[in-house]
Amino acid sequence: MKPLINDWLANDLAHNWHPFMQMKDFETYPPKRIIRSEGIRLFSEDTWYYDTISSWWCNILGHRHPALVQAMVDQLDRLDHIMFGNFTHDGAIELSKKLVEITPNGLNHVYYSDNGSTAIEVAIKMSLNYWHNLNQSKKTAMVSFSGSYHGDTIGAMSVSGVAQFNSVFKPLMTPSICLPNPSNNESAAIQALHDYLKTHADQVAAVVVEPLLMGAGGMQVTTPNFFKEVRQLTQQFNVHLISDEVATGFGRLGSMFASQMANVTPDFLCLSKALTNGQLPLAVTLLTSDIYHAFYADFDDNKTFYHGHTFTANPLGCAVANETLAVLDSIDWTSNVNHLHVKLSAEFHELCDRFRFLSNPRAIGAVAAVDVTSTTHRALFKLSQLAFDYHLTIRPIGQSIYLYLPIVTTSEECDDILDRLNQCLTYAEQMILF
Repeated sequence: MKPLINDWLANDLAHNWHPFMQMKDFETYPPKRIIRSEGIRLFSEDTWYYDTISSWWCNILGHRHPALVQAMVDQLDRLDHIMFGNFTHDGAIELSKKLVEITPNGLNHVYYSDNGSTAIEVAIKMSLNYWHNLNQSKKTAMVSFSGSYHGDTIGAMSVSGVAQFNSVFKPLMTPSICLPNPSNNESAAIQALHDYLKTHADQVAAVVVEPLLMGAGGMQVTTPNFFKEVRQLTQQFNVHLISDEVATGFGRLGSMFASQMANVTPDFLCLSKALTNGQLPLAVTLLTSDIYHAFYADFDDNKTFYHGHTFTANPLGCAVANETLAVLDSIDWTSNVNHLHVKLSAEFHELCDRFRFLSNPRAIGAVAAVDVTSTTHRALFKLSQLAFDYHLTIRPIGQSIYLYLPIVTTSEECDDILDRLNQCLTYAEQMILF
C-alpha cells in the first residue's frame, strides 16, 4: 500500500528533483513537508523533528533567530542587491573587517562567493593564477586526501576523495593527486605528502585539506597535529595550503576555526554554511597578502583575477553574517560546545557497548559519529526513515550515522536527542535491521 500523498507533496514530486536522493524512494518514503522552524526544531503539518544535522551542517544558532531575522528585515529596507564589481556597501566592508580580525593572523583579504563549492573553486583558481603570475606556470597540480570532500562543482570534485559522489564525473575533472586517508593513519598520510612534494613540488600549486573533521567522508576525525604537519610541509616545499572549513567553521568543533586549534595560518581559508547560520547563501575565501599582491598590478600586466558570481557579497547575506558574528560574540558558546562534546562522546561510546552492530565511536565539538554494520539491504536508509518516528533527522554517510548539533543545543535537548536515538536503535535491532 502506497503512503498517502497530499496535493503539496504530489506537486513536489511532479516537479522537484531533490539533491543526493533517488527520487523513486519517495514513492515509499515521501519527503517531509516543513512549514515552519523554531530553535533546533522543524515543524510539519502534524509533527516535528529535531534538526540533528543542522540543516546540512549550516545552523549553529537555531532557526529564525530573532536578531538574524531583524538584521535581514532592516537590510531589506535599505539595500537588497548590487553587483560587487564597480560597487561596494557597508555590510561587506564591516563583514570583511570582522572576518580578518577573527581568523588566523595573516589572512588579510576576503573574496566573496555564494556557497562552499564556489569558495573552494576560488581558492583553486586563485592558486593556479598566482603561480602563473609569478611565471611558474608548471605549478598546476592539486593534492588532496582520500576521504575528504570539497564540493560538487568540477574543480572542487577534482580535489575530493569520496568516489561515491564523483566517480561518474571523472571525464570532466582535472587531474589531481589523492593521498592516503589521514583518519586511517596520520603518519602514513604525512609521509606520503612529504614523499610526493619532495619530488614534485615544482609541479604542485596547492594542498587542499579538511582539517580536524572530514564531513562527507563519514565524519572522520584527525588531530590538530596532522594539520600542523601539513602546514609545515607546504611551507617547506613552497606550495599553497587551502583549508576547507566550510562545514566546521564558527564554533562547531569547539574553537571558532579548526586552523586556530592547530595554530596554523593557511594560504586560503574557505568558509560558508554557518557564516549566515544557513539563512542565506554566502561564502568567503580568505587569503594572505602575498596572494593578493601577486594580482595587484597595472591592468596591462594582465594579472587581473577573472572570476566572479552574480550574488558576490550580497547585502542581505552580509547583514545576516554580521549579525551571526555579533550573536556569537554575545554568548558563551565555547562552554556549551565543550559540554555537548562530553555528552556526545560518552553516549556514543556507550552505544557501541550496547549495540553489537555499532563501532568506531568518535566525537569532536558538537559532532559525533559511529560506524554501522549490517547485512540487511539498505539498512542505514531504513534507519534514517525510522528515525523520523522518533523526531530525529538522521542522514547516513557511507556506513556511518552522526549527529551534527547546533552549538546552542541545550543540555536537556541533547539528553532528549540521545535518548530518542537509543530508542530508535533498539527498535531497529528488534526489526532485525542489524
